[in-house]
Amino acid sequence: MFSRQALKPYLAEFLGTALLIVIGDGVVAQCLLSDYQYGTWLSINLAWASAVCLSSYLSDPSPTINPAVTLCVALVRPSQGQWKTIPGKLVAQFLGGFVGAALVYINYRSAINAWDPEYTIPGGSILSPSGHHSAGIFCTYPANFFESNWEAVFSEVLGSAVLMFGSFSISDSRNSNRFPAPQLSVFLLLLSIGAALGWQTGYALNPARDFGPRLFSAILYGREVFTAANFYFFVPLLAPIAGCIIGATTYDAMLFEGDGSRVTDALDKAEGQGSLRLVD
Repeated sequence: MFSRQALKPYLAEFLGTALLIVIGDGVVAQCLLSDYQYGTWLSINLAWASAVCLSSYLSDPSPTINPAVTLCVALVRPSQGQWKTIPGKLVAQFLGGFVGAALVYINYRSAINAWDPEYTIPGGSILSPSGHHSAGIFCTYPANFFESNWEAVFSEVLGSAVLMFGSFSISDSRNSNRFPAPQLSVFLLLLSIGAALGWQTGYALNPARDFGPRLFSAILYGREVFTAANFYFFVPLLAPIAGCIIGATTYDAMLFEGDGSRVTDALDKAEGQGSLRLVD
């Protein structure tokens, strides 16, 4: 028998990710389905940032609700027994994304049927006479002016790197006096990323945020949600992991002075051995 206390970290990841999608995909649905009469790009950014902020209150320590962040922290700043919990947390995150998308669809089903009765996908084979593509409510698709998906990869890696770099800065113990409310700081971080880097790819930054809802949308729109835009789904699934590792490594290599970082420990060891000194 599993106790509720033992399950709490996994339940927090599941519920936090589901909350993220209900609010995040929900605001996208409201904007699109109302033809932006009841929402703007600003409201989309505000809602996604608020969802991440609110989810961080579900447990202590806060759930990451992001497989890229979960894996990145385990790789860069490992702790004892951490890897044992990762499979369960990843499953909880992806399942939360799936369930959250299902709830959004149930809530907006009639509106989707009226706005996009063909159930079309951006860049898909089925064309909408009205030019509407409701599949974009649930997961991200690239801007149609990209010459290749590598441009989208760069955008997602950059956004994820900024996310992880900023998160490490906020959580740094040296900044506890300057960031007395870390949840608010995370809100501002996400809002800034969305406003500055979100337009071209929809700033997934989170494999569970994209793949969980995409898997649900395949029930409605078919397998083309995976093959569209030259198998674009791989970009938001993998690029955030690389971006988070880059952002975390950059922060720890240049600014972090605490303990527990593989990057900082390796640099300290190299400096102690004099391997970074130039030889005349």
